[in-house]
Amino acid sequence: MTPRPALLAALLLWPAWIGAQSTALPELAPVENWQPIFVEPAPIPVGTSVGVPPVPVAVPMGLTATLIAPRSVAGGVPLTLKVANAGKAAVQLGAGRDNDQNCAVAPLVRVLRVGTREVVYPVAGEPRLCAQDFRTDTAGKSEAVTYTRELELAPGEYMIEGWFTGSVSGASANATSANAVPVKLSAQPVRVTVR
Repeated sequence: MTPRPALLAALLLWPAWIGAQSTALPELAPVENWQPIFVEPAPIPVGTSVGVPPVPVAVPMGLTATLIAPRSVAGGVPLTLKVANAGKAAVQLGAGRDNDQNCAVAPLVRVLRVGTREVVYPVAGEPRLCAQDFRTDTAGKSEAVTYTRELELAPGEYMIEGWFTGSVSGASANATSANAVPVKLSAQPVRVTVR
């Protein structure tokens, strides 16, 4: 018998063979709380060629963020975020507008009602389409860059968390955005009473 007729015979007898099985496979229950499995890629040894040679990147040390707001205010809440550079060299900070933060560059904030876990700002589901402006500032040695914005909040007690999200690179004349390191600098939360 040649292979083709044997394959055809097997295919024709397949339904009869399946029906002749005495034990059926058990039905599996659906899985409710499944978790995806993430596999970390294997590290590429230094010195191997995979396109772009590895470039050592030094994260700027000595950068801190401080959020400043009045303890009690009537009307809008003015916020100031100071990103201070206590490092040994000047750094360049870069940040774009955030669609979820009413198109603000910095400080990016999250406002919680005191005594609850209710997030008052940013409001979920209300992103805006912002211009793709990119702001760059230079913080020299022992200098700070200041970012300000104002929030409109209903009367109440709030905890405001603030941070700077963007990139940091050396502030030398030959620094480019390709040398930038993504960074998130969180500040200590502040408590505000809006009257």
